Amino acid sequence: MQRSRLVHHSGPLLAVGLLAILAFVQTYTFKSVPAILARGLQPATFPRLVTGLILILAVIAFIHDLRKPPPPGDALPRVLFSTTLLLVIFSALVASNLFLIALVAVTVGTALLWGERRILVLIALALSPLIAIVLFDIGLEIRFPRSPLLNLYYEWR
Repeated sequence: MQRSRLVHHSGPLLAVGLLAILAFVQTYTFKSVPAILARGLQPATFPRLVTGLILILAVIAFIHDLRKPPPPGDALPRVLFSTTLLLVIFSALVASNLFLIALVAVTVGTALLWGERRILVLIALALSPLIAIVLFDIGLEIRFPRSPLLNLYYEWR
């Protein structure tokens, strides 16, 4: 019984692990910035940290499921599919060069899908991508991909 559960739970871990490893390997194709120009993280450092975190979280989830397996036959909640659709919409907006709108839409949309109804919290969530962009720009000197709204910010600054 234990072995079949191990095989059953290893599929998602292997899929996530493979994607994270492929993303990590991809970071070795990034151009490095000369030391004199580097003011923060090198271009490959942040993606490597994120992929490492993804791998660690996947292993933790795998171990958790082995220790305390979910009850058999539980259907996936509908909010999971709604959130997945929202992420597809996010990808389409980013591909359409609407980066800032995509960030605000996915932040507020996810909160609404998961049941948040407090208006002040939703306003704070709508403003958080704007604040993050300003902090990344001023603090880390990292520029986000150009889009119509971000062009207004970068021209104003």
